[in-house]
Amino acid sequence: MALSPFKTVQLEASDEASVVEAARQLEGVPIDLLINNAGIYIADDLHSAKKQDFLRQFEVNAVGPFLVTRALLPNLNLAAKSHGTATVAQVSSFLGSLGGNTIENEQFFGHSYAYSMSKAALNMVTRSLSVGLRDSNIVFVTLNPGYVDTDMNDHNGYLPPAESAESMANIVANLSMKDTGKFYNADKQFGEFELPW
Repeated sequence: MALSPFKTVQLEASDEASVVEAARQLEGVPIDLLINNAGIYIADDLHSAKKQDFLRQFEVNAVGPFLVTRALLPNLNLAAKSHGTATVAQVSSFLGSLGGNTIENEQFFGHSYAYSMSKAALNMVTRSLSVGLRDSNIVFVTLNPGYVDTDMNDHNGYLPPAESAESMANIVANLSMKDTGKFYNADKQFGEFELPW
């Protein structure tokens, strides 16, 4: 986490003590935009999925973003009071969409049991925050970055990171309170801008 231009605050999103310490270091600093992007993927299928892989992915992909967001709510509230709104953007995945889990998409979901469940949990975290904090002037959204060419997928993704980042930045730049609680798609190949939960 970096603050312009000279202060860097390090944290491990799935380590509650680390998150609390980072929030302490940021006390009194307004945060206009929080992007929770930490994530891990461990490939599995019905027969190979292991409990420890489920738990680790839930910890990093869903619990971590919740802990970070909760710890930084005072900072987000400061920004919302000063600037009208603040935004929390959770980087999720199409694989977290219950509505997207169809026979046509089985080839993707069938090799991502734990990952899909952890991203669906992140989507629920986002939705719950948007409902529970609806009067806070903080916009909570979930973003599907697309199948991005990264280490996570051994560089098999079709989207260059810069293209995905630009698409997500454009979405975030145009958000308002009417968007809170929604699941947006930054992958132009999907065709749908708002994804089903």
